[in-house]
Amino acid sequence: MEKIKISYIFKLVFLGIIISIITAFTVMKLLLSISVIYMPDLKGLQLEQAKKITSKLGLELKIENEVDSNLFEKGTIISQDTPPKSKIKKGRIIYVVVSRGFQITKMPDITGMPVQKAIIELKNANLDIGLESSVSSFIFKENTIIAQSPLPGEDIPTGSKVNILKSTGQKKFNFLMPDFTNKNIKDVFATLKKYNLHINNLISADDENLESGTIIKQEPQSGYLINEDTQINFTVCKKPDDEKLKKRFIKISYKYENENSALIKIIVLSLSGSEILYNEITQPNQQINLNATVRGDAIVQIYEGTKLLKQIEYNL
Repeated sequence: MEKIKISYIFKLVFLGIIISIITAFTVMKLLLSISVIYMPDLKGLQLEQAKKITSKLGLELKIENEVDSNLFEKGTIISQDTPPKSKIKKGRIIYVVVSRGFQITKMPDITGMPVQKAIIELKNANLDIGLESSVSSFIFKENTIIAQSPLPGEDIPTGSKVNILKSTGQKKFNFLMPDFTNKNIKDVFATLKKYNLHINNLISADDENLESGTIIKQEPQSGYLINEDTQINFTVCKKPDDEKLKKRFIKISYKYENENSALIKIIVLSLSGSEILYNEITQPNQQINLNATVRGDAIVQIYEGTKLLKQIEYNL
């Protein structure tokens, strides 16, 4: 009888322990569920409104940063460090970025500026390049700004986009390459110059049947479409015993007048052939002085990158 009583008491104690564990687990789970909430979306709310919402949820709101903005009014929350709808515990600190609103700046005059310089000018005024359009122009050089919107002097918000119209330079006209073989290089050069075309390379070769300066071969061949960007190459007759082709020295003087440094290349063309005299990064207002050995009439070409800046003739 006593054994049965002890067994009964043991069962009651064990049952009590089980009930206590289940009760404790349930209470703990309930407490945890009460302390966990879903993060609200504060973006676009005024700071005071957001503070009321977070305060009711047991959260603390702090400003991490204030920035200029054209999209959000002053005092509006732009972003938050905790994503909306994420599970968080009460008492957490939420950091937000708040708009200072927009500041007003004067639109600078960038018309006539090279595009790269205009971009720097806009950055200094806290503005950015917007839409870019291009058109050919006989007045404005390539990559120069022809027009802008907003107009110079207008009051605009910082961070605004500025639309520009830039020049692609003069419209390039196409020509049919003539047949220059058996013609004198000096006459051919005059013809090419008239149409803003230029010689890229000149090779000299001996031909007993032709006079010095006569074109033996040309590239491109006659009939091909060419424009001012086409590289035109000639092979020209040079007779060793021609008195007119004795070596002579020429002096070349050129000052690079520009606001930015650039790769400048200087080439001399004569019946001695083609020779690159200078090919270096050149600083603004840098003076270049060179000597060259040529035969007969000579042409000096000065390039900025691939763009021909100047041609100088050195006639006998």
